[in-house]
Amino acid sequence: MPDLSNKKRMVSEVLGVGKSRVRLDPEASEQLQDAITRESVRGWLAAGFIWVVPKKGNSRGRVRLRHINRKQRGLGQGSKKGAQGARVGKKSVWVAQVRMLRHILKVKRDRGDISKQDFKTLYLQVKGAQIRTRKRLDEELAKVTRR
Repeated sequence: MPDLSNKKRMVSEVLGVGKSRVRLDPEASEQLQDAITRESVRGWLAAGFIWVVPKKGNSRGRVRLRHINRKQRGLGQGSKKGAQGARVGKKSVWVAQVRMLRHILKVKRDRGDISKQDFKTLYLQVKGAQIRTRKRLDEELAKVTRR
């Protein structure tokens, strides 16, 4: 079999891949020996006598799993230091609560479960912290719908 290492080098330069990834068809070795220009190498590439082995990657599945497990550690009751308000701020809890209550009110209004006037009064009660929880809002909604 003729020495085709120079052809391999040329193909790797043309395609921008490593020499170890370049494969040459052993049955076409005589024809490939005639390929002395880059243009002729491109022609053999198109013909299928030369091809590139796909890149192999390392699986990151185990690394991802290890990362997830590491993040889960130290979140138990014994690892918590400081009051609940120190871990999650009072304001962010309040904002989330108010947004949830306002969303419920808007949905009820759009469905036609409550009138615009009732919506307005309940909305202001949510704003003024007269209604702080979902349960309390449901009680008020029940009162409104009974009327």
